[in-house]
Amino acid sequence: MLEQHTLDVMGGSPVLGQQVHNQLELSELIMRGVPRKAALVVRARLNLTEQEFAHSLGISPRTLQRQARAAVKRLNPAQGDRLYRLARIVAFAEEVLEEPERAHRWLQEPQRGLGNRRPLDLLQNEAGTREVEDLLGRIEYGILS
Repeated sequence: MLEQHTLDVMGGSPVLGQQVHNQLELSELIMRGVPRKAALVVRARLNLTEQEFAHSLGISPRTLQRQARAAVKRLNPAQGDRLYRLARIVAFAEEVLEEPERAHRWLQEPQRGLGNRRPLDLLQNEAGTREVEDLLGRIEYGILS
């Protein structure tokens, strides 16, 4: 089952341009190219600098600027996948920490349970993302982290 909150973090169907009902439809959307507007929605939601946001997508700030100037309409599949990963973690953090602003701060601050690393910095790959998910799961169930 696809979690609606994750899609809402990306702007939902008005921004994505379609209803997404399952993982297969999401995969197809990512392969076709997630609308760039979804990236802008996520960036604004987290109040990230251009540099922080570019880092979270695995691209340079110059590439992000170049895409904006060229009016690129869709992210490539790798960028779309990273955006979805980021949105999934944002949605999970918002649910666990219960206040969006608190969740956004938590994602941007070093966490002891992550070896004093910032959760946003660990989202560059699946292994780091799983560590962040595991820590959020421990917080959700009240396990000392």
